[in-house]
Amino acid sequence: MDKAKFDVAILVGKYLANNLTDEEQKYLSDWLSSSEKNRAWFERVTSESYQIEKGKATRSINVEEGWKALELKRESRLGGRRRRIYWMRYVAMFVLPLAIAVLLHQVYYSRKDKVEMVQTITSGTSKAILILADGLPVVLEQQQEKTLKESDGTKINVLKEHISYESDVDDKQEKSVYHELVIPRGGEFSLTLSDGTEVYMNADSKLRFPTKFGKGERVVELEGEAYFQVVHNEDAPFIVKTSQMAIKVLGTEFNVSAYAEDSIIRTTLVRGSVKISSEVSGESVVLHPGEQSALNRGDHSMLVSEVDVSYAMAWKEGRLRFKEKPLKEVMKIISRWYDVDVVYEDEEVKDYPFGCNFSRHATIEPLLKVFEATGTIETSIHGRKIWIRKRK
Repeated sequence: MDKAKFDVAILVGKYLANNLTDEEQKYLSDWLSSSEKNRAWFERVTSESYQIEKGKATRSINVEEGWKALELKRESRLGGRRRRIYWMRYVAMFVLPLAIAVLLHQVYYSRKDKVEMVQTITSGTSKAILILADGLPVVLEQQQEKTLKESDGTKINVLKEHISYESDVDDKQEKSVYHELVIPRGGEFSLTLSDGTEVYMNADSKLRFPTKFGKGERVVELEGEAYFQVVHNEDAPFIVKTSQMAIKVLGTEFNVSAYAEDSIIRTTLVRGSVKISSEVSGESVVLHPGEQSALNRGDHSMLVSEVDVSYAMAWKEGRLRFKEKPLKEVMKIISRWYDVDVVYEDEEVKDYPFGCNFSRHATIEPLLKVFEATGTIETSIHGRKIWIRKRK
């Protein structure tokens, strides 16, 4: 156990006690950003459950005497290689555990009432509502497994987190039957369309699609965010329509973010090629792997740039991953997934840049603590509202 880890333990304790200097805040923030292992350890030792557990386990600690021993050992000047080895063993075997225990002892008893009253906000789960052709809603929950049948003979297999379509309909059928899959805030779901195309849907999204694709174009309509893995069919292009844009493909993988409240519609191509067309201006562009188009709903302009596609795909891989993204954009994504509202006490914090690589399935509290560790903001939870203010 080296001195750097010892210093980090001290800083974490001071963070919990809300007693970090600006320099210490920067050091801790840089340390958290340096590796996933560091962030995982930080999340564990700063969790409310860990504080309660360790706080109760350290009731017998004499805090004053513990700190005296800690400081004496830190400040002692031990000469020679033998004494240096002894010091490192002492840090590993006694000093670090004592530091954490003493700090948690202080934090636990100073925040005990607050800790026990904290409301835990869990992440989203697999849930959706399927709207059948006759308008009948079917609630899809994680543990349900069943088979539905549409009036046109289409079979819908409902699994725990996925639905798939199998159609025995004659190709000569003239009138298409449409379904709509609605994903609420705090939800996600996936489906396999009748042609084998896989669609992964994010929170607060909906997709309208035919139960069976006929000859010619395969057209679906999206509002919100979805990741598509389109089955190749040269004779039947796959088209995703949004409120102002159409994406035409033959066979490819791409992500579309087209939330109604967002000013930009983003399409990110992972493999293959797609043609993006604005239905207002008529402008069109062809994307290549690693490129992203950004269509402005206001002036209808379209920009194309090279991007790291892993950021657009992160939600599908179970991650919340951002880099230098304005807080207002980060919290918009978080609010959809955790089904919470965000209140800003200070407007200026909305444009503060933030980054993270965090598990999408963790509770919200550790994530907020990572943001607070930058030393720029403070947060508090009231019911299902997250209050954010500038750090004083």
